[in-house]
Amino acid sequence: MKYLAVLLLLSSLFLASCESDPTAADEYEIRNIIYDISRDFSWGEINGIMAHVHPDFRHKGMYSAELLQLWQNRRAQYELLDCDVSDVEINYDRATVFMTMTFQSAGATYSYSEPETSGDASYFFYDGGSWQLYGDQTWR
Repeated sequence: MKYLAVLLLLSSLFLASCESDPTAADEYEIRNIIYDISRDFSWGEINGIMAHVHPDFRHKGMYSAELLQLWQNRRAQYELLDCDVSDVEINYDRATVFMTMTFQSAGATYSYSEPETSGDASYFFYDGGSWQLYGDQTWR
């Protein structure tokens, strides 16, 4: 009987230590990527942002070359980027990030909600063991 009580106690401890949300690690990784994008932008490291882009990126008809140009244009206009992630929805190997992106320069501040406004940094795909920016895959 003692043996059974100890076994039940150990089982309870094991179950209590198990992760209750199987997507928590994925959400953590995606939030870190968004943080990296914000940091790389503020440091002027656009290639660091592009390192998170999937080779098959397509968003509203834009491919990765156009995405690179978009980030370069944003960096020419603003010095800092702050991303406030409010939610990450994960559905198998796809994820959508909901956030407020705030671009700042000495003379202007521009904030908008994602993915509603542009969305180029909101859609992710899990491939090759990591999450990558994938776009909405539309041709518009």
